Amino acid sequence: MKDVIKRFYDEVLNADDLDVADEIVGPGFAPRGGDVTGPEALKRTARYLRSALPDMRFDIEDMIAEGDRVATRWTLHGTHEGDFFGFPPTGKPLEVRACVIFRMEDGKVAEIWPVIDSSSLVGARG
Repeated sequence: MKDVIKRFYDEVLNADDLDVADEIVGPGFAPRGGDVTGPEALKRTARYLRSALPDMRFDIEDMIAEGDRVATRWTLHGTHEGDFFGFPPTGKPLEVRACVIFRMEDGKVAEIWPVIDSSSLVGARG
């Protein structure tokens, strides 16, 4: 399971290889508030993040797996060049920290619950 989540970050988000989403995300995957499901939901999220932070990089600090769950703690780094969840671009480096819990089903990501450290979004405000 950890290997799938590592690919989620390293290959899809960091390396921008969106085709990998087809291999690691289940058909029912739907991030909160999204109207698209399955691999396309992850691809859409990755495109959005890349438009805001063209040089983005997720660094996984911790990863723990138990049962059908994988938890990660990561830091996202990038230059704020586009809209980032309502924050207009600043052109400055941005660092965001979060913890995310994934539920796996049949070896693929089925659900995701992110908890963003809102204090880390200070850099997005300029």
